Amino acid sequence: MSTAEPADLPAAEALRLAARARAAAQAPGRLPGWYGPAFAVAFAVYGTGVGQAVGAGLSWLSALFGVVFAALTGALARIAMNEGGIVHRMAPGLTRPVLLAVLGVIAAGLAGMLLAWLAGGGARWTGAAAGVAAGAAFWAATGRLNAWIRRTPVVH
Repeated sequence: MSTAEPADLPAAEALRLAARARAAAQAPGRLPGWYGPAFAVAFAVYGTGVGQAVGAGLSWLSALFGVVFAALTGALARIAMNEGGIVHRMAPGLTRPVLLAVLGVIAAGLAGMLLAWLAGGGARWTGAAAGVAAGAAFWAATGRLNAWIRRTPVVH
């Protein structure tokens, strides 16, 4: 520890440093590395479970799987929020990339379902394909969002 006395800063310099510190504190952090893969697995398991339930004629289980999926992904988001990052602080310019990510996950799930159906798959295959495709798209989207955050400068 140094015993040197702090140098006096001019008021303008102190204000500039305070503004930079405030901007850095408000900037979104990156998503945790485990976030994309954990959600990918959750989507895949959910889609497969719903497909299996519908294929077995137990459609009512789909609602139960939906509740479990919502609880699991809510818990994952809460853990990520406690770690800080994008889930904790949304930057003003991040709304569009997040919206595109959500739409991409939906489109991937529907495309996976359609491709499995066109290939002759029943409910079991279409549900699993939708879940796996949505999960892969979510994982890819987290990578794109983290890249966006890395290259977006913090406003001073």
